[in-house]
Amino acid sequence: MKDEKKEFKYDAFISYRHCDLDKFVATNLHRILETYDLPKEIKEKLNINNKAFKRVFRDQEELPLSSNLEDPILEALQESKYLIVICSPRLNDSLWCKKEIETFKKLRGRKNIFCVLIEGEPSESFPEEVLYDEKEITLKNGKKKKEKIMVEPLAADIRGENKKEVLKKLKIEKLRLIAPMYNLDYDDLRQRHKLMRQKRIIATSIGIAIGCVLFTIYSLAMFIKIEMQQNVLSKDHALDLARQAENYIKKDDRYHAIKLSYQALTNYNEIAMPYTPEAEYSLTESLGVYDAGISYKSISGLDTDGVIKEIKTNHNNKYGAVYDESDALTLFNTKKMKKIEKYNTNSSYDDTMFSFIGKDKMSFVNDKGNVNIVSVKDGKIIKEIKKNKNSYIAVAGDSDGKHLVYVDESNLYIYDALNNKVIGNISTKDKYMKKLYFSDDNNYIFACTEEKGFNFNKEDSLKLHVIRVKDAKEINNTSINAGYISGILTKNNNAYLLLNNTIGTNFNMLVMSYDYLNGNTNWSNTYEGNWGKFITKSYPNNSNDIAIVNNNMVNVLDMDTGSFVESFNTSSEIIGIYSFLNNEIYLTFSNDGSVNYMNMNNRKNIQYIGRYEFNLEKYSTVELSKNGFILIPNNENRAILYEKRVNKSIKEEKIKLDYVKDDSISTSEHDKVNDKYNVKNRSLVTKVFYDKDKKTIFINYTNGDIAVYDVKTKKLLNKIKNVGTVNHYFGKDKYSRTYIGDSSDAYILNKKYDRVGHIKGLCKLEKDRVIITNDEKYYSIKIYSLKELKNEAKNYLK
Repeated sequence: MKDEKKEFKYDAFISYRHCDLDKFVATNLHRILETYDLPKEIKEKLNINNKAFKRVFRDQEELPLSSNLEDPILEALQESKYLIVICSPRLNDSLWCKKEIETFKKLRGRKNIFCVLIEGEPSESFPEEVLYDEKEITLKNGKKKKEKIMVEPLAADIRGENKKEVLKKLKIEKLRLIAPMYNLDYDDLRQRHKLMRQKRIIATSIGIAIGCVLFTIYSLAMFIKIEMQQNVLSKDHALDLARQAENYIKKDDRYHAIKLSYQALTNYNEIAMPYTPEAEYSLTESLGVYDAGISYKSISGLDTDGVIKEIKTNHNNKYGAVYDESDALTLFNTKKMKKIEKYNTNSSYDDTMFSFIGKDKMSFVNDKGNVNIVSVKDGKIIKEIKKNKNSYIAVAGDSDGKHLVYVDESNLYIYDALNNKVIGNISTKDKYMKKLYFSDDNNYIFACTEEKGFNFNKEDSLKLHVIRVKDAKEINNTSINAGYISGILTKNNNAYLLLNNTIGTNFNMLVMSYDYLNGNTNWSNTYEGNWGKFITKSYPNNSNDIAIVNNNMVNVLDMDTGSFVESFNTSSEIIGIYSFLNNEIYLTFSNDGSVNYMNMNNRKNIQYIGRYEFNLEKYSTVELSKNGFILIPNNENRAILYEKRVNKSIKEEKIKLDYVKDDSISTSEHDKVNDKYNVKNRSLVTKVFYDKDKKTIFINYTNGDIAVYDVKTKKLLNKIKNVGTVNHYFGKDKYSRTYIGDSSDAYILNKKYDRVGHIKGLCKLEKDRVIITNDEKYYSIKIYSLKELKNEAKNYLK
């Protein structure tokens, strides 16, 4: 009774899986409910003055797997009177939807939950939370017990062969959901709608009979009014789509940014959208038609069912694999970020349980504890290596594609991947650790076992075993006072090891050089209070450095002596480090999206601003792709490919141009301009400049806004927000669009001076092309019309 009197913020909360059909139904149901109006006599009876539904909540973001609801979602559930669940066979896979249903059931009870069946059979599509209720019964001995009772949920069945049929049924079946919300009989409500339509037909007929002229005038007036209202609604919808597209650009989700921008300029759900400059701008940005490879940008992405935990790429970086929290391993093509195959794993999976073998194969421990070898091109299983007694715990393949090494608890196997046979087996009394490494020449394997000790104040140490591949013979081993190994690299028969040790709450990093042919330790350094994450070496022949990463610090050591050479700091925790092949430079990626170049020649550490456009707040992992980098956003279920995006029609020009000049007037003349155009916030004016003919003046503010005035009439033509510092007028193109900017960034303005495009490195404008500079080279790119932009988007989305 308390809920019936409560004023709710939302009439209904729509819970659904963010898949194509489910989202299509949820979006249309949202629109249908918020635009629905009850018959007049029922509204009078229920004392309803406005539309039946005030607001309906539908979350528009697919949230990551979690055991807790986000605060906005929980608040929306508490403020919703009814819950509508879009049911399909996919719904039961969503932990998030189940949590929404469970939470609402506790808040409002099962009677306020309605279902919409869109696909599949009820038994596989309806969640258990709405099919069963709990009832307390008293046993013969007087004890009370809760048991599940199957109940029939109130549901609307709108299954169809295609979206058009589903939408048609939804428009009919909406009354089956609305009727119980107002304690109305479904058949009665349906009959009243029929009667209402009949009355309209009769009224229309009488109107025609009385006077065709009056009816025509009235109809025309109503048509104009409705058309105007529809145009306003459509424009608002188009702007909303453009805003969503802009958000996807900021989230580095290029595909959805292009899709929504294109829909905002064409049609959405079969409704034509009016033109908006905001949609054209987001489409130009997401397509990257004016990109000349100046910076690394989001190209495409791969979505998984759960939050991604680990990623690896093969030895030529053309293929990758990710493991996610849904216990799935996904093999994909790094160029298109397209899934090739998905495999089942188990909950104890980590990065040691899958590995590429050369360029053509991948190996992994499957959910049965066996080792599968698959082709990276089609994902088909080439060989399954059955476990003997214990499940296999780790695999590692060499870069030549010849050998695979895998271990269970006490056995290490060397497998000939070309001839599909085991060539050696090494047993040990101690337990093998999961990390396995090949030497750079693939002739030796490094494996570790745990050595149990009896000193409780000291952590168990490890023993490093050096195994020759060709005859599966252990040639050396050494005990090391460390419990964890983070990496091994080799050079000239020396192995450089990065290890860690913990004693109580203290932890230490150990770096050592070990001659793995004669079994001697060359040198060893211990760093107290540090934890080593990555180790890499400098590749030029004359270089003799190794780099060690600890949190946000890189320490460079001399390979021969282990002595300190240099250290560099970054803005936040480092998630990856790489070396250049021809230059003694280390490239680091930090979890805040920043990238640093650490040059050992001049001992400089440079953070490149603008070259790497990683726009998300936090990243967890980075991996090399063929032509760029794949980054995993923190706690997200997608891998994002970043490359230097280059327009396919770009053409290099053998020219050299002067730097873009500053066209702005002197600051001493600002007061005169401010008075003349009655400029507000005069103290914030930073740049003022004219077009070529001095017919238009541009006033730039410190906050990045630009005011555009007509010189003759002194009229404000437009105000453009958040553009940045602008001081140069480039001219107009063949479509009469204006180009303004500086040496770094330029903006395209339409005839009404709305921003519709952005160009980096623009140095010259011609009527039908722009000249862009990048790394002291010059390139020309054709100028795109709106029609051409839409064609580019259409082809991309195919």
